[in-house]
Amino acid sequence: MPSVPTSRRISNPCTPLVLGCMIVAMVATLRAPAVLAASGDVVATVNGIELHREELAEAMIGRPESARGEVLQGLIARELLRQAAERDGLGNSQPVRAAIKKAKVDAENRLYVAKHLSMQSVTDAEVRQRYDEIVKELGPYQYHVSHMSFADEPTARFALALLGNGESFANVAARTQALDAQTDWISFKTPVTEGQTQGLPVPLAQAVTMMKPGQVTDVPMRAGDRFIVARLDDRRDTVIPSFADTQGSMRKAMESKKNADAFAAFVDQLARKAVIRPEQILRSASQ
Repeated sequence: MPSVPTSRRISNPCTPLVLGCMIVAMVATLRAPAVLAASGDVVATVNGIELHREELAEAMIGRPESARGEVLQGLIARELLRQAAERDGLGNSQPVRAAIKKAKVDAENRLYVAKHLSMQSVTDAEVRQRYDEIVKELGPYQYHVSHMSFADEPTARFALALLGNGESFANVAARTQALDAQTDWISFKTPVTEGQTQGLPVPLAQAVTMMKPGQVTDVPMRAGDRFIVARLDDRRDTVIPSFADTQGSMRKAMESKKNADAFAAFVDQLARKAVIRPEQILRSASQ
């Protein structure tokens, strides 16, 4: 049997790593095509089409040097598939045109935001101030509360019945299509004061302080135009972590929120100069 020419041999072309490299390379091509280098930086050719060192370097990001050979095989396999797809006339198919359009829009948006919107940072003083505010709001106990809300009382009562029958909180929230469902540790001072309950409606916060772990609210609790069903999962003494232990995560969370708020304001400025129909779409999305 004649041997396969070395220039065309790809060993183990279907190994998981090679397949992974193919997928990564395909996605990277759609997101941000690499800038090709001069022909002197060609690392392989496939039917005369050059694969460049920059493409290999991009595909190698996050991978050990020992994987270079298999990563290159993944790039070759990707090019073989691309050429086969072109021969089948898929290059101008609707899914490909849609992917190109999406990649173009995403790239334009990223570049525009990077050009006009600076990343927001928070100072050490701001982190310390927020830490002190949180500590000041903490009460003697922490409550692990699961709660969900509904637009009408009958559905809320049905959810209570399901919980009473032993169905899990998550299943009940999904089955009854709750407007929202949350589970978290919270702490607040007693007696309960409006605006100092970490977001819990005052009637619910008052009820939580008198509930035992595992207990569910007897009836749906009215809060504005919603009806809330809640369960106290656990209660423990409040332990206040030191500023040194929390400042890193707090800074990250604060910067994330600050950047999200800046981005929302940036989009809002663009919206104010645009004509959007129907007008309530953007308003409802921002609420």
